[in-house]
Amino acid sequence: MRIKSYFAGSVQEAIESARAELGPEAMLLHSKKTEWELRSLGAYEVVFGVAADGGGYTGAAAGIETTVPPAGMPEQPEELVRSSEVVKELADLRKQIETVRRSVVRQAVTRNGNALAPAAGSMYAEEICARLVAAGFSEEFAAEIAEAVEVRAGTSAQATRSVPESRYEAALDAELDRRLRVEPALADEAGEARRVLFAGPAGAGKTSSLIKLAIRYSLEAQLPVQILSLDTQRVGGWEQLAAYARIAGLPFDVVHHPALLGKTLDEYGKRLILVDSPGFSPAELDEMPELPRGVEVHLTLPATITPRSASRMLERFAVWSPAKLLFTHLDETETPGALLETAMRSGLPVSFLAGGRQIPEDIREASKTELLAPLRARDRQQIAASAA
Repeated sequence: MRIKSYFAGSVQEAIESARAELGPEAMLLHSKKTEWELRSLGAYEVVFGVAADGGGYTGAAAGIETTVPPAGMPEQPEELVRSSEVVKELADLRKQIETVRRSVVRQAVTRNGNALAPAAGSMYAEEICARLVAAGFSEEFAAEIAEAVEVRAGTSAQATRSVPESRYEAALDAELDRRLRVEPALADEAGEARRVLFAGPAGAGKTSSLIKLAIRYSLEAQLPVQILSLDTQRVGGWEQLAAYARIAGLPFDVVHHPALLGKTLDEYGKRLILVDSPGFSPAELDEMPELPRGVEVHLTLPATITPRSASRMLERFAVWSPAKLLFTHLDETETPGALLETAMRSGLPVSFLAGGRQIPEDIREASKTELLAPLRARDRQQIAASAA
């Protein structure tokens, strides 16, 4: 087997190079961000394998290649042969793992009542999986989505070559759209203002997001806004929010204990009441009283968080039953995969996206178009064209 690594500015560029050089029989083995010392070669490394006697190879190209020699070839240095054998064994192991993974995902989809197509293992599905991993999704979740895309495309192993790529792209668009929910409003369908509490880990950007939304809804929506703070334990906690409120000319009050929140909310009636909270530890949350009825919790998380850490935050704040997700620090991340995986796995809608220090400009309503654009072929092409 010929193993070759392609380095490029994006996974898609590397895939196109591999397809042009190695042909349609090439198998995508692995993709990852390039190690720092090799970053000059390209931002991503995508590894492909093709049978040693494959006819698709056309010549040398930018990359690193290792070939497992067929029987009968002249003897090679022992170290090179050993290295080639290890590469072949790793490639075979990857194929076995992929076979098991596909079987497990198919069983899970069958249990959910969805009809399954025969295993396709198409190159398009592998490209989709690599694209999602490069965008920040975990390999497990990327494989799950790629498998669902194949099911949605309705392909079979025999029909794979006759299926146009556009069919897979359409299936990917539909699958991502199905999994992602957005609900950016802070008022219900009748226009009634809500009581919103911002929860999340320390440093997530709860306070800055709250004040941005308070100013925005006060000025643009002309809603009466009341700001409250539960952050009484941290030194300077509520004082910072009070200073922002004073500058913006918005009413502010401190709730000295969560048990008093319900009574305080009732005092302010039917306003848009935005409540700030500190980054409670798990032990502190366990001791918290139940929130008053009618309080909508927006779990605030940085876009730089990993899916595993986000899962822990969802478990920690489950006691408050978060209704929505608000992502901050979007200006500090280049890929949307982690936040998208968090939203899709949790099933919670995304309310707002924040990034930057400008108040109130640097917060906006969550949009599927914006969040999914880096993953959609037509939108990626438009983004690349505008960047050029």
